[in-house]
Amino acid sequence: MSNFNQKKRQRTETPEFQRRVSAASLSAIVNPEPDNNTPSFQPSPTFPLCNNNNILLEARPQSPVRLEQNIFGTRPAEDIVRVVADFIFTHMKDRTNIEIEGKLGRLVDKKTGQRINLPVVSETALADDRGTRFESDMTLQQHAMFNKLLNQRVDETRRPEFRGSRIVYKHTREVDHFYRMDGTRIRVTKDKESGEIISVITKTKVADLNIYSPRTKLDIRITINEEKTLEMPDTEAHKPILVRHKDRLSYKQDIWSFDLTQVISPEHEIGPVNPYATGPPKTAPAVTTHELELEVAQPEVWLAERAKVAANKPNNFHEITHIFLGNLKALVKRAI
Repeated sequence: MSNFNQKKRQRTETPEFQRRVSAASLSAIVNPEPDNNTPSFQPSPTFPLCNNNNILLEARPQSPVRLEQNIFGTRPAEDIVRVVADFIFTHMKDRTNIEIEGKLGRLVDKKTGQRINLPVVSETALADDRGTRFESDMTLQQHAMFNKLLNQRVDETRRPEFRGSRIVYKHTREVDHFYRMDGTRIRVTKDKESGEIISVITKTKVADLNIYSPRTKLDIRITINEEKTLEMPDTEAHKPILVRHKDRLSYKQDIWSFDLTQVISPEHEIGPVNPYATGPPKTAPAVTTHELELEVAQPEVWLAERAKVAANKPNNFHEITHIFLGNLKALVKRAI
């Protein structure tokens, strides 16, 4: 067993189940509302052993015949994995303060406001997404379902007979204050209860990749950002342009962090302040969203493999990409 896994097993975890229940889950409705905008599809006849959550109910029997992978003797890489690997390799470069995330949500047509419906029957990476926007949100029922599902996985990995990497969780309540200073958008994150400053950063978008998934309720967006740590600014002389309250449950396994978050953004003023304007300022209404993101908690592991690719050395870059995308696909297939 690696030292990394041994350290995780030595951690003490809060036994109370209530601490792993998000605020959204406590108010969830049992019967979810139907989503009439989701493209219809027929269940796969080739997976009769799966339940409604695509979980295999029993092991498949061993094939009675030995078949070659193909005439060339190798298993070809899936196109979607290759596309994601190329995307991450291209935009990762040698950035040290990099953030890589996979978000669950819906790809929406900007004109109609409805989820897009492309003439495809399997997951597809979009080459041109100018007419769409990605809504990083889900229903309250989906949020509660993922909360329950991830809690179950925590319990399953705690069993003595479990031999894989354990999952540990952490429940945090934080407040983000956003400021615009000298043209830079600065985020100051504080602990909601103690007021302790957790981080002060500015984030720069590098690239996005949208993946449409017509056979599931949710789509995927992979984002790459560059973060820069800053000194605490003089916030007394500046009013925050946005405040976000985050109730987050983080489930960590290996180099991944599955972050289930309820975000509340109170009503706030929008646009630059015009000293000559008359009348009340324009405001944006309060918004509550429910998000699920898969963040690479240890990007240096992936960066090291990228360096090996660039040096034409044996590497696990493709394997890490496969696991990253596999986690995202496993989540969207379980969305109710």
